[in-house]
Amino acid sequence: GKEYQIESSLERMQSEWKSVELNIHEYTKSKDPTFVLRDVDVLLAILDEHITATQAMQFSPFKGPFEEAIAAWNKTLQLISEVLEEWIKLQRNWLYLQPIFESDDINQQLPQEGKRFRTVDKNWRKSMASAKRNADDPVAVCSSEKTLKVFNEGNKLLELVQRGLAEYLETKRT
Repeated sequence: GKEYQIESSLERMQSEWKSVELNIHEYTKSKDPTFVLRDVDVLLAILDEHITATQAMQFSPFKGPFEEAIAAWNKTLQLISEVLEEWIKLQRNWLYLQPIFESDDINQQLPQEGKRFRTVDKNWRKSMASAKRNADDPVAVCSSEKTLKVFNEGNKLLELVQRGLAEYLETKRT
């Protein structure tokens, strides 16, 4: 009975993700249309609930026949969590910097930061277009090591861009 409960819980969690969609909308404030992720609260709530349930399963004495499936599902959920965390951070920074670096004046004043931003912007638009096409399968979109790497690199570059912009603004103030 306990093994069946674990098996059915795993199946229920995996099937629940099939009814979840990423809420991706067009971002209209840019010259070239792109998309942004919205309303992630429901997604994060489901994710937290499933991570907690999966971790509880890992401590069950009845996990034996499902140990590999539980470990694989837990790894997938952890990766989704990391990707969403990086995605939200990258989106917040991109939304802040995008109108600034749309200006030719700033790109002339800060050519290195402009180049870094354009690199992130290109990757952002490509990633968001792909996410929009696959919005009905958030597990596939968010459980990609490649996506996590792109978002991590984007966040690192945007931190450098923000630092350069802050230094530029500080010299302008003085």
